Amino acid sequence: MKRFINDCGGKFNTALKSDSNLTLGHMLWGDGVETQGPDQQGWTPVRTGRNRNPAETAWVLTECLTSPGDPGLLELYVIDVGQGDGVLFRTPDDKWHVVDAGVSNAMQMTKKGAANFIRWKFQNDLGLPGVALESAMISHPDFDHYGGMLDLLSGQLYDGRKFPVSVQNFWHSGMGRFASGDKLGRLSPGQVAPLPFPHYGVRTEGKFITELLDGKGHFANPARAFDGSFARLAALVATVPQRVARVDSSMGYLPGYGQGNSSGVEMRLLGPVIESIGGGPGMRYLGNDEGKTRNGHSVVMRLDFGRARLLLTGDLNTDSQRLLLSYHASTEFAADVVKGCHHGSDDVDLRFVRAMAARATVISSGDNEDYAHPRPQIMGASARFGRDSQSVLRDELMPPLIYSTELARSVKLDYALSVREKGTTKALLQSADTEIKPTGTKYRPLDRTPISTDLIYGLVNVRSDGDRILCATMREQGSEFDIQVFRAGVEP
Repeated sequence: MKRFINDCGGKFNTALKSDSNLTLGHMLWGDGVETQGPDQQGWTPVRTGRNRNPAETAWVLTECLTSPGDPGLLELYVIDVGQGDGVLFRTPDDKWHVVDAGVSNAMQMTKKGAANFIRWKFQNDLGLPGVALESAMISHPDFDHYGGMLDLLSGQLYDGRKFPVSVQNFWHSGMGRFASGDKLGRLSPGQVAPLPFPHYGVRTEGKFITELLDGKGHFANPARAFDGSFARLAALVATVPQRVARVDSSMGYLPGYGQGNSSGVEMRLLGPVIESIGGGPGMRYLGNDEGKTRNGHSVVMRLDFGRARLLLTGDLNTDSQRLLLSYHASTEFAADVVKGCHHGSDDVDLRFVRAMAARATVISSGDNEDYAHPRPQIMGASARFGRDSQSVLRDELMPPLIYSTELARSVKLDYALSVREKGTTKALLQSADTEIKPTGTKYRPLDRTPISTDLIYGLVNVRSDGDRILCATMREQGSEFDIQVFRAGVEP
């Protein structure tokens, strides 16, 4: 029987115990478990992927479990994909959605990306035969957002493991990646009607992309050849999802998730903005730059659940933020939790940061990248223009919170190395007598070369019941979480 971890008397987490009362891990508020038998002296046997030894019985305090039939929470996972974005979320109607999936596993330093976590979540943690998604979305066609979809939609990991995958709906911004000509879609000059909020300096005339992708046929039989990896994505999009469609702000809400829908979560579409050019749709070319245009026309989606608002912003930049503010009242962007724009880039309009006024900002960024994300200016601005919140764990005001998948990640280092040849012979490389040559550097003594032996991924958990919001990351030692819980509500 499916049940969930409740707030556990205000602790918002509970230990997972073994038969011998050893702590196997910790469960967060909202985590689902399958009960395996009757309660025994206040403990319930459960099955969960948190228990790494499936042969051993796992136990949870019965008082920390919801009643049978409880629908659970809005769960959102900002996956540590390195430099890129990957978000998995569950609505209380038990439907799962993915927005972006980072770069492909082949491009990951660990060779483990979003597809690995999503496969684990479904097969190990939820105990399902495969990955079943209500929707998958690409916020915009940059490889650090769609590369991991190649792994996910094909159902194959870098180590060769395969898993079943089904996707009901695939949503996208309408922008393609073509091999020649206008790379994002045919460009046309045009002029639009006066903007609803004209004081952000956005001109009415410019160049517009008028060749927009939409349904499956546009991916299966494109009018022009797609470029490189986008062609591989298109082949999967044309075959795996049941339905494929472009989304934009004129739709108001993601199909099926408008006001009063049965899930309890409304998914408000705020971007991209499609403008009317000579009676037809056009997507503004931003800053006379292909990269800015791709990033700037990210799908922007706000999840509304009770009093709680969570905002997903893709890779918005200054030009696109001003365009959004020109078409929407600034209050539309106010949110409790914001997925930070463009991995913490400082290419932002501070009026947009002020409009979001986030209680918690989550930045998805990676090591060893060329952009030095997250930038100190945006981290400072997110705190400066964020809002205090009322802590649920303590009777006090809480300042704005800043999370980063990169900062939440940690590694364990060692200086010795054992090798096993063909599974039988063990040999110890004496660190003082051994030199190694990491790629691109000179030979170094092993006893002076740190080797990563363990990794804690910088996954950021967000949960809400519509009134309270939990943000949590794994601590560097043990299996416990660093937990913050605050009251939701966008009013000051």
